[in-house]
Amino acid sequence: MIATISTLEAHRLSDNLHEDEDDNLRRAAGDVLRMSGYGHLRKLRCAAAAGVVTISGLVPSYFLKQMAQELMLRLAHVRQVKNLVEVRTAVLALPPESSPEAWCLA
Repeated sequence: MIATISTLEAHRLSDNLHEDEDDNLRRAAGDVLRMSGYGHLRKLRCAAAAGVVTISGLVPSYFLKQMAQELMLRLAHVRQVKNLVEVRTAVLALPPESSPEAWCLA
């Protein structure tokens, strides 16, 4: 017996596969930021669609903005990074116990 699926079913399966890939990529992006060792990067938000990762939020330096982007580019299946992260120097106030780089600023 040969199983066949309609074009509509094939599109639904394909859409579900892409949604799963996007969700996996979004989760991986968040994990990389949380595990980076930079406390401020843990608070960034991530979205993913068709291999494009969008990161947003606030950081206190251009170094951290660039670091977030570079971390995203290291992930498999990332075609492009949209870096919407804003730099605001007033964001420096993290408690020292939550961020090793905050210890250096104290």
